[in-house]
Amino acid sequence: MQRFLKIIFWTSIFILGFWTLILILRFFIPLDFTNRDSENSYVRIGIFGFSITATLFVLIRMIKRKHISEFIVIKIILANCVAVSFCIIMTVFLGSMCAWTTDKVFFENKQNSSIKIVQRHFGCGATDSSEPTIEVFKIREITPYLIWATKIDTNQIDKNEWIRVENN
Repeated sequence: MQRFLKIIFWTSIFILGFWTLILILRFFIPLDFTNRDSENSYVRIGIFGFSITATLFVLIRMIKRKHISEFIVIKIILANCVAVSFCIIMTVFLGSMCAWTTDKVFFENKQNSSIKIVQRHFGCGATDSSEPTIEVFKIREITPYLIWATKIDTNQIDKNEWIRVENN
C-alpha cells in the first residue's frame, strides 16, 4: 500500500508541476486556440486535472500507515467527489469567458496558406459591458486546434508576399 501511495504522491507532484508550467507559459508565448470549443476543452481538462491532482496530493498526506484499507478507499472516494464538485462549479462560473475571436482575414501568405493576417477582437461576452479590444494579428496554424498569433502592423508588411483576401 505504501508503494501505491508513493506512486500517487509523485504522480501528483508531476501533474501539478506540468499544469502550473502550462499556465505560466500561456502568459509568455503567443499560442492560442483556433476556436472556443478547443479552449473550453483545455479549460475543463485543466480545472479537473489540477483540482483532482491537488486533492490527491493533500489526501496522500492525510493517509496514515495505521489506517485500514477500507478507510483509505473511503477517504479517496470522498475527496475526489469534493474535487469533482469543485471542478464543476469552477467550470460553470469561471470557464473561459474571455477570449480572442477572429473577425476578418485581410491577407494570406503566397507560399503558405496557413499563415494569415487577420483582425481579431478580445471580449468577455455577456460579462463585459465595454467595447471589445480590436487588434491585427499574423497567425500561423500549428495544428487544427492551435495557432501562433502575434500582433502585426500592416503598414510594415511586404505586399509582394501576401494575397489580399476579400471578406464577404
